Amino acid sequence: MSFLTGTTKLVNTSAIPAGVSRSAAVSLLHDHDFFLRCEPHYVSHRTLPPTEASSSASASAAAKSEYQLPRDLEPVGEPPVKLYEVVDHVPNPVWSSSVVSNEEFVDFKDGLWVRIRSPLAVVMETRWTIRERKKNKKEKTTTSENGKGEGEEGEEEGELELVEDVMISCSKLLMGIVKGQVDTNWREIHRRIAARLVEDAKKKKAGEGKE
Repeated sequence: MSFLTGTTKLVNTSAIPAGVSRSAAVSLLHDHDFFLRCEPHYVSHRTLPPTEASSSASASAAAKSEYQLPRDLEPVGEPPVKLYEVVDHVPNPVWSSSVVSNEEFVDFKDGLWVRIRSPLAVVMETRWTIRERKKNKKEKTTTSENGKGEGEEGEEEGELELVEDVMISCSKLLMGIVKGQVDTNWREIHRRIAARLVEDAKKKKAGEGKE
């Protein structure tokens, strides 16, 4: 029943290291195989076939209607909504250790939008965006909704940042567990993304030096 369901929003932000271009950062978010493996509890995934609506000539409009995507979300690529079945190993008092979720991925020009449907009617919608850092933002880099930051050592900050906007919808009895998992995992996910971006940038620079 609706009065038993709660929603909460979280925002987690990390600076992207210097030397990484916007296009490279967005392209990495569009690499779904890599992105899925950034989840610390990831076990496996498989691609599900697109629906008939998302394969039609007006696929983008049909997909936005069928999947009830946010109005301001403009998918890029085909099919506009990519579907995955994902298995995570999440020991906790509620679920079994293997949690199977259905996930919807939508690439857009500035990043990636993901909807995760997990057991017990847990739904998470997350918008991952690459954007320019705010000029008046002096605190170091990895911030959550409480405004506290944690620095990443060893890499100079660039002019871009990764913003993770999360909306969780689930039973109020489960909200603490689900929110706790997001709070526990997001730093490691951001770290893996940043590390890959630095690695790719170094490889590109080394390749250019050999030409």
